[in-house]
Amino acid sequence: MPKAKRKPKKKAAPSSSDGGESINAGVADLSLSPLNDVSPLLLSSAAPKDRKLPFTIPYIGPISLVQQHQSVVHGRGLVVTRDVSAGECLFVIPAVAAAPIDEVYNRFLDEDEEDYDDIDDDIETSNNDASVVKKDGPHLESIAEDMLIEQIQSLVDILDDEESACAKEDISRAHSLLNAFVSQMSSDEVPSTATNEDLMKTLLLSNANTDMDKTVLDRETMLNIIRRNAFGPDFHNYDTVATCWNTTPDGKRYNRLLGVYALSAMINHSCSPNAVRVFGRVPNSSSCHPSGSEMCDQIQGKEVMLVHANKAIAKGTEITWSYIPPSNPLNERREALSKYGFTCNCLRCVQEEKALTASPLTTLGDHLPGNEASMRDMIQTIEQNLSCNEIRVSYAQLYLEYFNTALAQSDIDKINDILKLATRLHFSFVAVNNACTEHLSILHMCYDLAGVLHTHALQHKSEGAMTQVRFWTEQLKKTVMTRYGNLGENLENVRALMKHSKLVLRRKDGWYSVNDKFI
Repeated sequence: MPKAKRKPKKKAAPSSSDGGESINAGVADLSLSPLNDVSPLLLSSAAPKDRKLPFTIPYIGPISLVQQHQSVVHGRGLVVTRDVSAGECLFVIPAVAAAPIDEVYNRFLDEDEEDYDDIDDDIETSNNDASVVKKDGPHLESIAEDMLIEQIQSLVDILDDEESACAKEDISRAHSLLNAFVSQMSSDEVPSTATNEDLMKTLLLSNANTDMDKTVLDRETMLNIIRRNAFGPDFHNYDTVATCWNTTPDGKRYNRLLGVYALSAMINHSCSPNAVRVFGRVPNSSSCHPSGSEMCDQIQGKEVMLVHANKAIAKGTEITWSYIPPSNPLNERREALSKYGFTCNCLRCVQEEKALTASPLTTLGDHLPGNEASMRDMIQTIEQNLSCNEIRVSYAQLYLEYFNTALAQSDIDKINDILKLATRLHFSFVAVNNACTEHLSILHMCYDLAGVLHTHALQHKSEGAMTQVRFWTEQLKKTVMTRYGNLGENLENVRALMKHSKLVLRRKDGWYSVNDKFI
């Protein structure tokens, strides 16, 4: 996935659950997934007791790669080879290279300014005029990038000295990893002569061909590939992680920072995507299904990426996801995407532009109003003049800020009004960007509000509120099972994911209170 450039620094088989209550009846459309339980990669409590994962890694579902084809937005892309249901697993893959979190943490705390060029950019002066490193987000990001470069360079070194004591399998693996890394270079920069099948094999770390020209991998090229394609922190950004590490004695409350996933780099952008990703981890001392590849033993305890369809996808349709946060207005999204060298004209952008053009309000403000009344007025303007799914999702942060401010007062009528408005926002997310983190946060809020209304109804001996509780329970469960898969038809796994996502998304310090670090 592309990233903004900065000046470089120196230096299975299906498996059914053996326990838990069946939930298949509630989400029958999701039970079609060939890989129906990825919970061992997400929940430490779901790790297999026999240390055997019930599937192979990499797991590749009904997808294929195409190049310069009319079915993709541009260049290369992934398409589904059959009709796919929401929640179906598309693939699970390991990283080509990933920055080891403990090593990054130690280097972040230990390094001083002598390790860096561009002193003016990287240091600040303390009260005693001593120069110290400004240990902020950009500094942390540069460390993570450096560690990826070191990993790639170590592979190059192995191949530069193939007559050394390196085992034959190590040399073969170095070829496979480097081939996958180089394959992420833009198809415009390095036109591919490989067939779709051969390129797919390379991306899956299964091509140990020795023809690759190692001389193309200088530091600048490696850094460019990383910044264009690597996937950064999950949920938090580098500044948040740096603040945590600077202020907390035991600051290692993260399990990943930066990783390169070659197959995932082939996925193009859409502001209304049909796929969602989450990062998991292979349990320590676990091995794959007996039919798995040799790679399984090499990725114990390592991070992996899981990708699921977030809506039904017709055969031959391109798989897409968003390179940027989904709840930004059109002009902000286009500005953010400009650094990637293209203007997005996905269906959402077209519909949103059409709605804004047809409205007397040609644009809305970029900044959120500062008080509840102003936020309510702006939302009413949207609902009355620009009531469409795309606009609601684009201003979801406005809605969420209003909800949180208004709910500071326990007014039952206001709760009713907010729940009605949130219901519209929920269905807009289903249509535009289903099962993203903002959507999950809204669903958790709606579930809680329905519970408040139910309690109020019981106290006043009214009826009907329980129907809302059941409705939002099912909506939340279905969305969780879209983002994370069918979870082995085990209700305990679903409950664990619901509780986990609520803690992370709805509590200020929720990320630090959960055992498993993912969202």
